[in-house]
Amino acid sequence: MTTQETIRARVVFRKQVSDGNYGTESAEVALDVPLGEVYDLSEEAVAATLEAARRLVHEELSKSPAWRVRDAVKPELPMQPAHEEDLEDLPL
Repeated sequence: MTTQETIRARVVFRKQVSDGNYGTESAEVALDVPLGEVYDLSEEAVAATLEAARRLVHEELSKSPAWRVRDAVKPELPMQPAHEEDLEDLPL
């Protein structure tokens, strides 16, 4: 490979969220994908870079003064399975 040839790969992640007040906030990040020693561009490298970009954008939006924006980027909590003894306490 000659010194003038350049191999580049970039991942861009952007998220736009309504602030609930007829406005939006958005954040975007572009990261270069790290290339291996022999300029190998693996799916794992791209996926890891995209994951990092997503995390950075969500972290930035989570600092918003608008609670609806913060709520929109809050990680989802996994659903807890209902236990029979919990269901017995519910009113009919």
